[in-house]
Amino acid sequence: MAQMPKIMQDVLRDSEVLRKKKQIVAQMMTARSQFEPTWKLLSRYINPMRGRFDEEDKSSDGKRRDYYLLEPYPMEACQKCGAGLHAGLTSPSRPWFSLGLQDDELAEYHTVKLWLEECKDIMMGIYAKSNIYNMLMNIDAELSQFGTASALLLEDYDHAIWARPYTCGEYAGDVDARGRVSHFARRFKLTAWQMVQEFGFDVCCEQVKNAYKANNMTAYFPVTMLIEQNLKYDPGRLAIGNFPWRSYYFEDGSSDRFLKVAGYHERPFIMPRWTTVANGIYGSGPGHNALGNCMQLQKLEKLNMRLLETRADPAMLVPASVGKVDRLPGKQTIVPDSAVNLIRPVYQTTGSREDAMQTIQLKQQQIAAAFYNDLFVMLSSQDNPQMTAREVAERHEEKLLMLSPVLEQLHNEVLIPLTKRTFEIALRNGLFPPVPEELQGQEENLKVEFISLLAQAQRMVESPALEKTLALAGNLAGIAPEIVDNIDMDAVIRQHAVINGAPEKMMRGEDEVKKLREQRAQAQAQQQQMEQAAAMAKPLRDGVEAARLLSETPVTEDSSIINAMLGGA
Repeated sequence: MAQMPKIMQDVLRDSEVLRKKKQIVAQMMTARSQFEPTWKLLSRYINPMRGRFDEEDKSSDGKRRDYYLLEPYPMEACQKCGAGLHAGLTSPSRPWFSLGLQDDELAEYHTVKLWLEECKDIMMGIYAKSNIYNMLMNIDAELSQFGTASALLLEDYDHAIWARPYTCGEYAGDVDARGRVSHFARRFKLTAWQMVQEFGFDVCCEQVKNAYKANNMTAYFPVTMLIEQNLKYDPGRLAIGNFPWRSYYFEDGSSDRFLKVAGYHERPFIMPRWTTVANGIYGSGPGHNALGNCMQLQKLEKLNMRLLETRADPAMLVPASVGKVDRLPGKQTIVPDSAVNLIRPVYQTTGSREDAMQTIQLKQQQIAAAFYNDLFVMLSSQDNPQMTAREVAERHEEKLLMLSPVLEQLHNEVLIPLTKRTFEIALRNGLFPPVPEELQGQEENLKVEFISLLAQAQRMVESPALEKTLALAGNLAGIAPEIVDNIDMDAVIRQHAVINGAPEKMMRGEDEVKKLREQRAQAQAQQQQMEQAAAMAKPLRDGVEAARLLSETPVTEDSSIINAMLGGA
């Protein structure tokens, strides 16, 4: 602590602020507790490997969790949903976003467009080298199962940005008056070595210090993290801790000081929800819709196994005089002749295994429908990796309509915050090329547009409208040619390129197009002038040739040439 500035020491030792932050976290955890029973069922009957609801017991991390899954179909269906979301929204194999500006007029500058596209390419490279795609895969899986997910987006010296995804039960959130997530808290445990590495030796409590000195690597100590918006942030003031977002780390119990207080230029966390009701904190997703069928499926599978076992190895009624009957294959039990007919099953099963299998298949189909498997399996299919957005839209228009509000929610709560935070981090650290002169001071007016397969499929409704309008105009042009004057062909082709996610590099800027057309018009005008000159020169050449022939012709009474020129016979 001796080397730490006094102002930072005062911040860490502010006991009143610490008390308020502990109170906020306690209230967030209490509000979360009413959702935990449902989350535990979702974890138990869909994918037990996700979800942590016992943060006090670190020894349970490696224990088996799938005792309730006799039939793994719900886990497979949920995994297909997450993989489909990942392939359709943020596939690493194809561009899934583009950068624009809120100012439409400024965004039309070709130099600005090229700069934004180069920035996008750099950001795609950053994502490929970091763990962002792994984080997004975890986000999609958590959303599919629990309807809520979370991750921290941290600035990293090696990769520009690095993510820490969490599973359900590890975090808690709260929302502001507009329903936006404004608080994020997490309770977790660290070893003494991890505590010293993360926060420093001097700020840790005596128990941690003693464990660290004793090289105790098995003892865990509870830590709480809280991130919230800084309501006292002043953009025009330079001061320690003057950031839009603040984070607080502290030990649970009787600790009287913070472990760490930090600040962020942008919101460092994301907590997306599949869908929310009113001003709800946590969301619900496909897992909630499929939970009842998932529980029934496990019950049906258990009954089916009992039915199969009862038929294969029924309970037997055996006379006391016989004693034990060896029922293993190939074994013999010697009994009196009079007792043979008395050895029989206690009861005959009347259930039909075929009926049970049909019911199981019906439940599997209902679970698959709840997780949008028919749509997402097609997206991630390897049979047709070149499938276009139009094909997706045509085959699954109804599913896409149902997913439309979900996709917008994911854009607003996952992809836009991720993209803007990455952009700001890269801009601050000089990873982008020089900003164009037209864009100086306007970098913050960034607008993110999404061109993923699912996003394009949502916008494909515009493309048929364009094509039908052009087809109708072409048909009517045969009757009334002036009808095509209503269509701006430049606007049509640019809009079609936007809908289909064409790269900006393949489109010329408006100034370049104008210049090219002027050059073409000048060339055509010159060509016309040359043709006109050639046409005017031909009669002149004919006249000169006629004069030459006339001068060379002797003048006689029988001259046929002169007579012809004069109109004679």
